[in-house]
Amino acid sequence: MKLYFRTFLLVLLYNQAFAQNPDPAAILKRIQQSRQDTNRVLAYIEYGQYLENQNLDSAGKYYLKADALSEQLNYDLGRFKFRSNYTYILNLQGKFEEGLKLNRESYEIAKRMNHQVNIGKSLNNIAASYTYMGNFTEAIKYYQQAASQFDKLGMKEFLPRLYISIGTAFEHANLFNKSLVYKHKALQLARPMKDSLQLADILTNIGGCYFNLKRYNEALAHFKEGLVVSEKIHSEIFVTQAYAGLCRTNRLLKNLSEAWIYGQKGLDLARKTGNVFLELDCLRALMFLAEDDKKIDLSAKYTKEALTIAEANNMTDHLVELYEDYATDLARQNNYKAAYDYLMKYSILNDSIQGIDVQKQLQELDTKYLTAQKEKQIVTLEAEKQTRNTLIYGLIVGLVALLAIAVLVYRNIAFRRRVAEQEVLQLQQEKQLVATNSILKGQEEERTRVARDLHDGLGGLLSGIKLTLNSVKGNVILPEESAMTFTRALTQLDGAISEMRRVAHSMMPESLVRFGLIDALSDFCDGISTSGRLKVTMQAFGFDDKRLDSQVEVVLYRIIQELLNNVLKYADASEAQVQLTWVENNVSVTVEDNGKGFDVKNLEQNKGAGLRNVQARVDYLNGTLDIQSKPGEGTSVLVEITL
Repeated sequence: MKLYFRTFLLVLLYNQAFAQNPDPAAILKRIQQSRQDTNRVLAYIEYGQYLENQNLDSAGKYYLKADALSEQLNYDLGRFKFRSNYTYILNLQGKFEEGLKLNRESYEIAKRMNHQVNIGKSLNNIAASYTYMGNFTEAIKYYQQAASQFDKLGMKEFLPRLYISIGTAFEHANLFNKSLVYKHKALQLARPMKDSLQLADILTNIGGCYFNLKRYNEALAHFKEGLVVSEKIHSEIFVTQAYAGLCRTNRLLKNLSEAWIYGQKGLDLARKTGNVFLELDCLRALMFLAEDDKKIDLSAKYTKEALTIAEANNMTDHLVELYEDYATDLARQNNYKAAYDYLMKYSILNDSIQGIDVQKQLQELDTKYLTAQKEKQIVTLEAEKQTRNTLIYGLIVGLVALLAIAVLVYRNIAFRRRVAEQEVLQLQQEKQLVATNSILKGQEEERTRVARDLHDGLGGLLSGIKLTLNSVKGNVILPEESAMTFTRALTQLDGAISEMRRVAHSMMPESLVRFGLIDALSDFCDGISTSGRLKVTMQAFGFDDKRLDSQVEVVLYRIIQELLNNVLKYADASEAQVQLTWVENNVSVTVEDNGKGFDVKNLEQNKGAGLRNVQARVDYLNGTLDIQSKPGEGTSVLVEITL
């Protein structure tokens, strides 16, 4: 079975600290204006980091300048930064032995400086070099040392990438389930950090692990998510890795057309960036795809190109698979002797890298690491427990005494405060209630007086004038033009009398005083319906021949009157319904319309005078007001009071 090994393009930890959007012009200006001192060293390093995504050779030249000046100044931090960054370029160029040598030197420099963070970074970078060289036992050992170092320092931000590195080393040894455990630990830590570059790396890593476990749908989901994240941050490395993974996964899901698109995109991008690892990865993906598509010559071409890259860069772990693939291609071409030679190379190299002994060593190494971690946690917890118990026993007696005193004092203070607050609240409520009662009572008394004066005083006077004019009309002969003017004046006088009666009735309907709330509301609703502006339907339940207190009836009448006036003014409604219900000591009033409605959230900020009057009257009755409305869905207002 030909398995997929993700191109393990390790980004050394020191590079992660570089800014996402450097200003190259500003860095060059610093280089030109600074003297031959440590500031220029740091500027060289920053500009080299910027150039890594542009031109590796140019980036390397600036790193070498930083190293030369650091040696001249005897500047250990500059020496460390040079080695931590320059080894990244060496690894991309396949110069793993040189990279390992520099990483070991950076470890010694970090120890000499007693810089604990840089010690952890150096351990990680040494492990990365061993991974490139195919020595996974040593790689995992150094990764675990780095993880312990950062865990001890409380620097969790470095752990996700370390866990990915450990998981990938296990993956290269065909321990895929063990690899998946570490990679999911990395993803769990990385998501809250919102580091898109790290997240893209982890997602494509997990996609490759699921691929090797033949869980292709899960692999496809992680590759797609990784591609989205990578494209957002324009990371060509992880975009290419996602393309290669999507090519392989779609191939095994029989989506061959999509697989060809992703594979060719990945190969073009890898060659554009000059990244031999990703080029090899995409070549192998296309090799399998061509084989499935019965394009045997094309498959052999891709295999040969990939093998050339792996041999030139001493990529041991890739050579294992490629020897087997190329042996198969040679056998198809009837070149059995050469096929046998490559098959022997595969067998020897596979035994040395992925044999049972290596897997056992890796399992034992991981067991020791996990055991050490657990023992460390146990020791830490025991020490914390002992300290906590000592503190508890030392304070418990004093706390009990203080607690008893505090409880007594608190209860006394709390009781007095509650009594005072209740008294203040009660006085405020009584004051507000008295004020509201006085206002409403004064309003209604004034309305009654004005209505009576209009009806009895002004109404009687106007009626007398009308009778007098009618008698004059019958006894005096007027010219035709004057008679028409006289008749028109009598008509206008009739209109004035009707308007006066309407106003008087509106201010205090006679039917409300004489016959009660239900009859008065029926007259009011019928009057609105007769006008043709709004059809109002009224229903009453539980009133029968009973009447409420006259003051309550007046307030409820005013509430309903105000609500219907609001419907007429603002709702653009064609129908409205008024419903009154009296059950035992509870009275409820509902006014609904089919108008345009509004957003209730804006009610507090834009409440008009009408609704404020309604709220004041509801509060006067110690009731509740609930308004439900949505734009385009009408409005429903519910008032509930307890008698």
